[in-house]
Amino acid sequence: MDLAESYSLVHSIPALSVPTHYSDISGHANSVIDLIFLGMSCAQVTYHIEPNLRRPSDHAPLIVDLPIAPENICVYRMVLKHDSEEETAFLLSMSEGLSQLNFSSLDSTAGLDLLSEAISGLFADCWATYAKKNTVTTRSKKWWNNKCSTALETYRRTGECLDWFSFRSTTRRAKRCFFDNRIAEIASTNKRPWDLMSWVKQRKLPVVEAIHFQGQPCNDLPDLWSVLH
Repeated sequence: MDLAESYSLVHSIPALSVPTHYSDISGHANSVIDLIFLGMSCAQVTYHIEPNLRRPSDHAPLIVDLPIAPENICVYRMVLKHDSEEETAFLLSMSEGLSQLNFSSLDSTAGLDLLSEAISGLFADCWATYAKKNTVTTRSKKWWNNKCSTALETYRRTGECLDWFSFRSTTRRAKRCFFDNRIAEIASTNKRPWDLMSWVKQRKLPVVEAIHFQGQPCNDLPDLWSVLH
């Protein structure tokens, strides 16, 4: 009982107190050696002991119904969308703030600590000012932008077919712009074509190709054994 309480568990009470262990040895009494411990939120939940369901076993099954309430889990994160007005304002504010800091007292540990704290505070303030809260769900889309949100709100408010078509065209343009920029980035910037395919990842070179001895690569086991020897 002390061990259960240390894990914030309580001993559940059976609806009908009957033995849980039925001895096959003549002269041995039946006993209660099977218990159920539940969390504090289920302290009032009882369980049932079913001796008639034990079949050839010497232990009776214990059956408990646990209440499971629906729960809406919302995960939020603060984001700055790429190429957005907020990102531009954030970078401008950071540049102005950094230009106004005093970088002259870096000849001591205390001065360096003060400057580090000032830079950290500047980042935190600018982030809190311009970052927006974004709800992460299984339906989150990276291509979604403010124009899509505005078009969707307009359609929900009016319910007109024209507004629906406008929303659909807005999302198509957003998708096209997002994926065109993504493809251009992969093709010209990082040159990682495998990023276009989620099931294909960059392959690491085998370890043997990274081992060189006297300027020569060791690509087979005899060479590796000679080097190791």
